[in-house]
Amino acid sequence: MGFWAFLRSERVQRSNIGLQFTGHGAFSGPSPVEEAARIWLFACLAATAIRIIPHAFWQDDWDRRHAEIRLLLGAMATVALVKWPPFYRLMGTQKRRLGDALALACAMGMGVTAVYGRETPLHAIAWAVSLSFLVCLLAPMVLDPHISAARRRLWAVTVLMGCMGVVLSQSRGVYGLLIWLALAGYVAASNRTLMQLSTFRLRTWLGVGIAFGSFIWMLSAQPTWLTTIFQRLSEVWVEASLSQSNPGEAANTSVGSRLFLWSRALDAIEAQPWFGYGKENSIAMIKQWGQEINSAQVQKLGHLHHEFLDAWVSHGLMGIISLLVLATGMGLVVRKLWVPHPRAAQGVLGILFMHLTAGLSNTNMVHNYYGAMLSLSISLALVMAASEEAKH
Repeated sequence: MGFWAFLRSERVQRSNIGLQFTGHGAFSGPSPVEEAARIWLFACLAATAIRIIPHAFWQDDWDRRHAEIRLLLGAMATVALVKWPPFYRLMGTQKRRLGDALALACAMGMGVTAVYGRETPLHAIAWAVSLSFLVCLLAPMVLDPHISAARRRLWAVTVLMGCMGVVLSQSRGVYGLLIWLALAGYVAASNRTLMQLSTFRLRTWLGVGIAFGSFIWMLSAQPTWLTTIFQRLSEVWVEASLSQSNPGEAANTSVGSRLFLWSRALDAIEAQPWFGYGKENSIAMIKQWGQEINSAQVQKLGHLHHEFLDAWVSHGLMGIISLLVLATGMGLVVRKLWVPHPRAAQGVLGILFMHLTAGLSNTNMVHNYYGAMLSLSISLALVMAASEEAKH
C-alpha cells in the first residue's frame, strides 16, 4: 500500500506540477504525522545499521535479524502512506471499521486463551504482548468524541476482554498491561473530569455496581481459571526463594532459570562488555551453563529470557544501543504526536511501555510474530493519526 501511494503521488505530481509551485501548500512544511513517520523510519534504520555491525563481525545467521527488517519495511511503507494524501486516508466509516476490527481481535484473543490457556497458536509470551499492543491502540479510541457512545461502550468492553485474554494466557511478564491501563485510565478520567461523581448518571452507577458485584462474586467463587492465575503468580515467589536456597533445583523452573541466566549474563557482560560473544557463541554458553548446573530447562533455551541482556551478551554495547535507539524512536514519536494527535500518541506510548516491560522477562524479538505485530501496531497508530488531518 505504501508503494502504491508513492507511485500514485508521483503520477499526480507530474500532472499538477504547476499548481504545486503556485499553491500555498507548496510552502507548507511537513505535518506532525509526517515528521513522526520519518522519526520512526530513521530509528528503524539506525537500529538495523547498528545491529548489523556486530552481527557481521561474529558471522551470525542473518535470519536472526528478521525483526529489524520487518520494522524497517513497515516504517518505509508508513512514510509513504502518511506523506502523500489523499491516496490513503481513513475516513469516518473506515476508522470506525478499523476500531471494530481491533475490538474483534481483542475479543478473539480472549476466546483463544479461554479455550487453550497457555497453548496459544504461537509462543505464549510474544502472542500475549502482541495482543496487548492492540489493546493499547484501541483503549484511547474509547475516548474519541466523534465516535457514537454505543460503539465506544462496546469498544470499552472489548478492551477489558483483551486484558482478560492477556491474563488468561498466564504470561506473567505481560501483566504490566493492567498497570498501564490503570494509570492511563486514571489520568484520562482526571483530565476529562470523569472523577466528579455528580456527573455520573444512574445507569453509570448501575453498571459500576454490577461490575463490582461480579468481581466480588468471582473472588468468592474462585473458578478454576482464576485459581490457576493466582497459582502462577504465587509460583514467582516460591521459585525465586528456591533459587536462593537451592540454585540447581530452581534452575529447572521458569523463574529460577531466568534468575540463573541473568546472573551468569551479568558476569559474561562484565568480562567482555564491548563486543559481546556473538549469538551462536551465546547459545553455546547457555547450554554450557545448563550442563554445569545440570538443568535441562536451561540447556534447551536459545536466549537469555531478557531482551536487553541477550542483546548485550550477543553483540556487546552496539547490541544494547540498537534496542535503545528503537525505544527512543518510539518515545520521540509520542512527543511529536502528543499535542496534535493525543490518541495516537497514547497508543504508541502504551506500545512502548509494553515493549520495554515485557522485554525484561523474555526475548520477544526472536519471534517472527512479535516483530510483525510491533511494526503493524506503530504503523496503524500513525496512519490513524494522519487520517485525522484529512478533509471529511
